[in-house]
Amino acid sequence: MSSLPPTKSEIRQWNFDSLTEQGNEWGRGAGAVTTEYGTINQQLADSPGFWRGGAGDAMRVKSEEAKTSLSKVVTAFENAQPAVAQIVHLLGFAKTSAVNAIKTAEEERYSVAEDGAVSYSSDVVSWLAAEKGNSLEVAKAALDQGQRQHEDAIKKALREAGDAATSAGEAIVKVFADVPIPLGADLEMILNTYQVNPDQQKMTKWPSEELISWVNRFKPGSDIAQKDVTVSEAEMLNNLSLMDQYKFYQISDDASETAERLFPDKNVDNQEDGNFQDNHADAFRHAYWNARLTEEFGPEWTEEYTTKHEGREDNRMGREAMDLYNNELGRKIATENPGIGSAALQNKIIESWNNGDGVVIDQNGNLARPKMTTLGYEPPTELIDQQQSLPGSMIPDNKPSPK
Repeated sequence: MSSLPPTKSEIRQWNFDSLTEQGNEWGRGAGAVTTEYGTINQQLADSPGFWRGGAGDAMRVKSEEAKTSLSKVVTAFENAQPAVAQIVHLLGFAKTSAVNAIKTAEEERYSVAEDGAVSYSSDVVSWLAAEKGNSLEVAKAALDQGQRQHEDAIKKALREAGDAATSAGEAIVKVFADVPIPLGADLEMILNTYQVNPDQQKMTKWPSEELISWVNRFKPGSDIAQKDVTVSEAEMLNNLSLMDQYKFYQISDDASETAERLFPDKNVDNQEDGNFQDNHADAFRHAYWNARLTEEFGPEWTEEYTTKHEGREDNRMGREAMDLYNNELGRKIATENPGIGSAALQNKIIESWNNGDGVVIDQNGNLARPKMTTLGYEPPTELIDQQQSLPGSMIPDNKPSPK
């Protein structure tokens, strides 16, 4: 699995001290949990002598369940410490390779951009010609060759560093895959794991002028509004045919209009308030949008695109977790129910909410299940705006083809 590579500045700032300490903490945790496991085991062995009957039997069943959970925690902690040591080694090697490739190019008077692109100035041409006693043409030819070689080496090293970081995250998840999530901790888990790193390429406008002109040729007067998107989003969209780009635009519009129709936002006087963020309308929009995109473009393309969509630098942790989770829910529903159509997809999303799935942000700014919140509540937008952004997984960059 590929991901967007780190930038020049990011790779230079990679530091593994906190990761190493986390591995050590897991190692210490294994010892502490092992002690607790032994205590429960001894109490369980002694209990028939002083606690008999139905209540005692029920307690022993629960204790056996606790022993099983603790055993899985111990195994995960014990495996995590050496896994982290291996990860730190691999990430350190990836960082060194990239940093050295950048340093070599800069020492030869090339300029290296944040994305690894290499260039040189006219002053360097003159300097090299004078240094080697060559003509400007010969000097430029030599610099062009070096430019290509350095850029290839740097971009390769940055890509490999990004892939190493993605593999590291997957390895940690695998270590803890069998650890049971405590009752009530699922939303905290969603908040901390459904995060993605910001897109360092920043923002741009989409649709392109080309698409707007193309649509207006066969639908004169079409009001195609441009929106802020990440550069990575725009690249994926612009790689689609113009017809597919327009389908994408229509699906996005339909998702917003359907969400606002099904979950109108009204203030205390029952007047339209126009806030469709962080609430049921927002949660439905993301799930339905992903379901429709999955039907049209496939789950792989949709997952990569909508993950890149969340790579905005100003995305706050609650919103990002909520959106990424609901995106996944929509893709899952569409994948499990192929070809059922728009109306049925809408019903499936509502059905999943009634069964306790989906995520919104409640009146206190915390993640909550739609089923457990009241329709029409006013989410605390200002409070959510003040939340921090959490580090997350690398942005995927597998470049999947739409189906």
